[in-house]
Amino acid sequence: MEATHGLNRDRRSPERRVSRSHGWKWPLKYAMAMKPFPKGMEEEKLMSLFAQAEDLGLRLELTDGGITWETFPGFRHQEIIRDILVASTSGRTSERGCECIQVPDVDIVFPDGTVKRPDLSVWCKRPEELEGFVHAVPEAVIEIVSPGYEDKDLVFGPPIFLRNGVKDIIVFDRTKEEVHHWSPAGYRIVPSPTVFELACGCQVTV
Repeated sequence: MEATHGLNRDRRSPERRVSRSHGWKWPLKYAMAMKPFPKGMEEEKLMSLFAQAEDLGLRLELTDGGITWETFPGFRHQEIIRDILVASTSGRTSERGCECIQVPDVDIVFPDGTVKRPDLSVWCKRPEELEGFVHAVPEAVIEIVSPGYEDKDLVFGPPIFLRNGVKDIIVFDRTKEEVHHWSPAGYRIVPSPTVFELACGCQVTV
C-alpha cells in the first residue's frame, strides 16, 4: 500500500506539503487536521475526516505517530488482492467453525484506539458494523507492499496488529516475491506463492 510517513517531521506548511506531493492544493483547514490527534478523539469527527480525505483520493490511518495518509493503490496492487481472494477459502467455513470472511479495505478501530485499513482482513463472523468503522478485531490481516513503502507494512504495522490481538499478519513483498508471516508460532519469511493455514483454520494463498 502506497503511504507517506513523517508528516510531523516535515517543516513545510501542511498546504504546501500536500500540494507538492500530489499536484493539487488541499484546503488548509483539512491539511491542518493532519496533526496528531489524541486517540480519544470523537469517532464521529474522525470518521468525517476520513471521508473528506477519501473525496480527495487519500486514505488515512491513525497510529501512535498521529495521522498518516496514503494514496489509493494502483492496478497491480489490486490485481494481487483479487488473486488472493480467488485462491483462498473466503466464505467457506473452516473445520474450526470460522466462516473465513475476507474483505478488502475496511477501516478498523482496534482496542488501543489505532485506526488501520489493511489491504485484506479475515473475520470468523460478520462484523456488526456494515458501514463506517469496524470494531471487530480480525483473525488475520494481509498487506501488499508497494515499492518504497516497506517500513509501513513490515516495520510499523505488525506490532500494532499483534498487540491488538490479530493472530496472523501476512505481508507480501512483491518486489522480492517473498512473504513475511507473524503468527502464534513465531515469525518466518517464505517464497510466494505459499499456502498459509491460519490460526482460525482458514487458508490463504499469497
